[in-house]
Amino acid sequence: MLIGDPSIDAVLFDAGGVLILPDPDGFRRALAPFGAVPDDETCRRAHYEGMRECDVLGGPKWPLVDRVVARVAGVREDLIDEALDAVHGVFRSPWVTAAGSSDCLTTLMSAGKRTGVVSNASGEIEAMLRDLEICCIAHDADEVAGPGIPRVECIVDSTVVGIEKPDPQIFHIALERIGLEADRCAYIGDTVTFDVNGARAAGLRPFHLDPYGLCPDTDHEHVQDLSQVLVLPDN
Repeated sequence: MLIGDPSIDAVLFDAGGVLILPDPDGFRRALAPFGAVPDDETCRRAHYEGMRECDVLGGPKWPLVDRVVARVAGVREDLIDEALDAVHGVFRSPWVTAAGSSDCLTTLMSAGKRTGVVSNASGEIEAMLRDLEICCIAHDADEVAGPGIPRVECIVDSTVVGIEKPDPQIFHIALERIGLEADRCAYIGDTVTFDVNGARAAGLRPFHLDPYGLCPDTDHEHVQDLSQVLVLPDN
């Protein structure tokens, strides 16, 4: 979709829900005391259902979001209130690689597209992406990463820069670092509230990663998985 688009010189990515996902084993450990043992696909869906609830609510009302995550993950209704702290802890724990993330970055860069990451995180996202061998920053890659890890041009962490999405300024920081105008860049994220609205306000072309078709909005573009970033649609 974007790989052959001459109007797009760079593709920036959200981290959580796009390049990484909550660890299914962490979900199972956290929710087992509440009788829920979700399989990997259920854990994946629970994340995106939670992000959809965030969009419905219009902001990060996390206890309400965590209720949806717990319900989708299989926690009994009468135990959901007790499980909320455990659910929230899953999202504060180490995450795992989302399918196709490193390959998507590598393919885009091989096609001449520039890449970067803009994430609401807690100061650790650069190290997490490097340790998972998803990507690292190009300028210090030789010192901190192996030869097979994709080298992106920026990783902007909201805690490090002191600005969170949807504030367009966090996107402007990324644009300044890669030296491009906003209208030459696409952004891929898993929420409307933070990602689509923030990227659009900054002048980027937003894509909503929505694997389960949960978002009914027609005012922005959607992709179901990262492979759709790389190929033109059939119709």
